[in-house]
Amino acid sequence: MRLASVILVLLLTTSAAVAEPCGLKIDDWCVEKPGDPCARHPNVQACKADKSCYGLPYRGESLVACQFDERGFGLNCPTVGCTSTPPRRTR
Repeated sequence: MRLASVILVLLLTTSAAVAEPCGLKIDDWCVEKPGDPCARHPNVQACKADKSCYGLPYRGESLVACQFDERGFGLNCPTVGCTSTPPRRTR
């Protein structure tokens, strides 16, 4: 019984260490950089209301290409976090 408990703890510890990165699920809310003042916002609405903050893009799979506004908020894909770092411009 004790050996089974030890094996179970090892399996749970190993699977937790291999967790997928934040932003791959549509319901994620990620903190990109600890200490970022915009990371305090708990949802998209609060993040958008703070004009000094930007949205973190969804990084998961999508049937269509994700489109974002000038502040990085998803137009047809979810926004998965809030950051003070402006989005990179693509041409």
